[in-house]
Amino acid sequence: MLAGVAGSALLLAGCTTDSGPAAGAAAARAASAEPVKTSPDPGVVVSRDKDRESTAGAPDNFTGDVSIQPLYTGDENSESASDVRFSARARTVWHTHPDGQRLIITEGTGWVQEWGKKRITVHEGDVIWIAPGVKHWHGATRDSAMAHTAVTYAVDGTNVHWLEPVTDDQYLGGKREQRA
Repeated sequence: MLAGVAGSALLLAGCTTDSGPAAGAAAARAASAEPVKTSPDPGVVVSRDKDRESTAGAPDNFTGDVSIQPLYTGDENSESASDVRFSARARTVWHTHPDGQRLIITEGTGWVQEWGKKRITVHEGDVIWIAPGVKHWHGATRDSAMAHTAVTYAVDGTNVHWLEPVTDDQYLGGKREQRA
């Protein structure tokens, strides 16, 4: 999802805790315009906002206007995160995550609903954990936009299983659904 971020990331190095002449040389390098790599492992990698393009949410996976900006990704068995912005009435389809998902509401008011349970209203600052395999949806309310940071965990390269759309009756009613 974040292909190319490593290539566009800025590597910062040159800080050291050594003392003596080597420390002076390191400080001089750190003050220069060019970053200096002091070891084979990156010390600090910065992924610039301008280098991570937002994309529209795929119509097969979202209803309404949704934009997704990747924040970071790992290998096929690690976590990734995205900033997801929903206009009023926008939402995901029903879906599950093989290793769970964490949502951090960063703006607005939204709804999250587990299959078979009542819809829950969430607000800026709320943090939601969705356990592995739990069928759910989330999105904005009918009157408010909502944004969240979504952190997902992959299993064998898969972090989500998309299912059927949330109907308008399900979305607006927030009622219990029959267990699948």
